[in-house]
Amino acid sequence: MNKIIEISATITICVDTKETAEIIKNALIPETTSSPTDRARVEIRVEGATLFITIHAGDLTALRAAMNSYLSWAWSCKQTTDFVTGQNP
Repeated sequence: MNKIIEISATITICVDTKETAEIIKNALIPETTSSPTDRARVEIRVEGATLFITIHAGDLTALRAAMNSYLSWAWSCKQTTDFVTGQNP
């Protein structure tokens, strides 16, 4: 008997400005369309200076893998924008 389940999680990332949130969103959007697996799908949105990454997965392993990837990519984007804008200590 196969059970169909879906697990979801939303990552909330608060940044300094709406512009930074939009930059990170735009950098991550291509990853949502070229996923190496169909076991997870991702939605990204910005509200003010907050980035929301919602992951829907068919199993816990796919959810964890997608979360790790998007957190890593978002962190890299944030570090890069901080460096470029001179906000990196």
